[in-house]
Amino acid sequence: MSRRIATAGVVGIATLACVLGSNSAALASAPNSGSAARDGHGTLTYRVGTPQVDEISGGPWTLSQGDASIGSGTITVNGVTYPNVAVDPAGAGAVPAQSGVSGTPGPLTGYCSQDNGTGPAGGTVLREPAGAELAMQPYYFPFVTSTDGGKTLIGYFDYRPKDTDEAVVSAVSHDHGKTWTYTGEALEQNAGLCADGNTDDDGQGHAFVLTVPDYAGTGKSGQVLYTLSRPSGDNLGVNLIVHKLTAKGNDPLAGLPATEPVGMGGSTTAAAAVSVPAGPTGAGVTIQVGSTANFEQPGHFNVDGHIVDCNDASATATEFTGCTTRDGAGVSIAAGDAVTADSVIPADAQQTDGLIAPDGIISTLPHYKGAPKGSVAVLYTEKILNYYTPTTTTAAVTLPAATVPVASTAALQLTNGQITVSLGTAAGIQQVTCTGLAATSLTGCTGGTGSVSNGSSVGAPGAAIASYAQLSQTGEGKNKSKSLFGNNEDYTVARVAYTYDGLHFTDLGQVSGLNDPTSNSASVLRWIGSRGTVITNPDGTYGLFLSGAYAADGDSDAFNQIFYSSSKDGVHWSTPKKLLGTDYTFSALQQQAASGGALAISGYYSGRIYDPTVVQNAYGSLTLIFAGYATPKPLPTTGSVLGTNASALYTVPAAAAAEYRTILSVTLRPEWTR
Repeated sequence: MSRRIATAGVVGIATLACVLGSNSAALASAPNSGSAARDGHGTLTYRVGTPQVDEISGGPWTLSQGDASIGSGTITVNGVTYPNVAVDPAGAGAVPAQSGVSGTPGPLTGYCSQDNGTGPAGGTVLREPAGAELAMQPYYFPFVTSTDGGKTLIGYFDYRPKDTDEAVVSAVSHDHGKTWTYTGEALEQNAGLCADGNTDDDGQGHAFVLTVPDYAGTGKSGQVLYTLSRPSGDNLGVNLIVHKLTAKGNDPLAGLPATEPVGMGGSTTAAAAVSVPAGPTGAGVTIQVGSTANFEQPGHFNVDGHIVDCNDASATATEFTGCTTRDGAGVSIAAGDAVTADSVIPADAQQTDGLIAPDGIISTLPHYKGAPKGSVAVLYTEKILNYYTPTTTTAAVTLPAATVPVASTAALQLTNGQITVSLGTAAGIQQVTCTGLAATSLTGCTGGTGSVSNGSSVGAPGAAIASYAQLSQTGEGKNKSKSLFGNNEDYTVARVAYTYDGLHFTDLGQVSGLNDPTSNSASVLRWIGSRGTVITNPDGTYGLFLSGAYAADGDSDAFNQIFYSSSKDGVHWSTPKKLLGTDYTFSALQQQAASGGALAISGYYSGRIYDPTVVQNAYGSLTLIFAGYATPKPLPTTGSVLGTNASALYTVPAAAAAEYRTILSVTLRPEWTR
């Protein structure tokens, strides 16, 4: 069943239903505005139907296609045998599993040819089999539009096999998202690489398309694609990558580079000669360099035109480890050779300016008071990594301690003559209040108990302080006091900006009501996501679909819920109302592990649910497309115990399907009430 949430007294503000179970069905038909809307005395509500796993055909490799070299038999990885073909979610009897299995780091079996059932290997990167229509995995961060009232959906997706690759893929749907047909691919990070956990999947993500009236000052309108440079993004001073779109036929990405890796822009030299073997298999070698600063780890770099991938399991400030090359003949590196990372902004691209640490553009705002006539206003997410842990301790201390030595206090300040910071000890996170700030120490400190290690993170006021016991219920956090037990300390807020040319933006400040970036409660969202949709309601107000998360969810990507909020001016937003949410009991996964059979639909988003995008259909209904993970971590370790229901915990079995970055869709149907 579904529950309606209504906000009375405001004409036409849409408020949406929360799904209480996986069998919630959509209304049989969508009513029109009706007399309640026309006479100005009604409230518009929506019912949320049953989500479905979308399918795609004609695209790159999918999680569930299996290894073609094996056929319909089984595949054995690390001593565990799985079905080789896509049997999830229609399987029955034995635990259904895809060829992509949890508990196996790095790329999944069947991604490349010459696999032979033994795990990652060389050969050719495979694509989806011709004529197949398979679950849309691993895709996420959808951006979907329509120009014909929802009959035809044009989608841009982040295609991202775990620890392997990333690209932007376009697709089209003629049945409200149930099935998609691949139309194009561009900006690939690791083209042709049969990875073995020896690189990263951090390329260009968070794709958003915008039509601007004066592209790049040419006096002509243009359509542009924005992406986030993952290796270096989410920091002050780093903006979004911009490409002009030039469609060809049904491929909107046709004019973009097929391959365009991004990095952190680092540059150094080799300190010693070394021969790098061909990869991806094998232990690899250690490469000594002047400095590993501004190189992503794990990641890749370039030496004399050759790409070298390093897994960096034990990298240091002057050594890359576990290194192999994509050159089949191997590569000889000489002392003094230049070692360079890919650029933050590719040479053939442009970048925005004026946006503040943008993680991505959420949506356009059709009319915004602060945006001049002729400009385009956007809602975007500001995100700053590790904002609430600006420094570390420089010596071990035992609390309570009058002085706490730290690397720097430049990012800290006293309020009413004091500051309270968070420090980790074996007993948990401790609150320490200090009355003085020297350049490299906190002074006049009281409170807390236990030992604080040298190099421990110092949590500034507002830091997330969930306990490890709480974080570990969903597989988040780290049982390490030095890192405040792995609490996510990123900062996210929504802001508004406008542009004429798609490159230069004028920021108009933060909006309010959506989240509190310092919240540690279970009722106020701490983080918000970077993909959503703003619609205009019948009364002229805005309706926003976005994702959010609480501090205890442990991840600033905001995956706990998809919510709805409304606003009269685009600045002040109503308290978010949950539409769809995760299930941290992992009941669908637990039941499947216990009894076999198909995975209930909620199991595809029980761990993460985010990136909502909405299309308005001709008769008042909405198509909502979003991304989901079965568990918060894409590949949970076999044997991990997860869940908030102590009487029915979920133990990750050996034959567990890798259900991550799944595209799902659901219909929202409107209803006017008095």
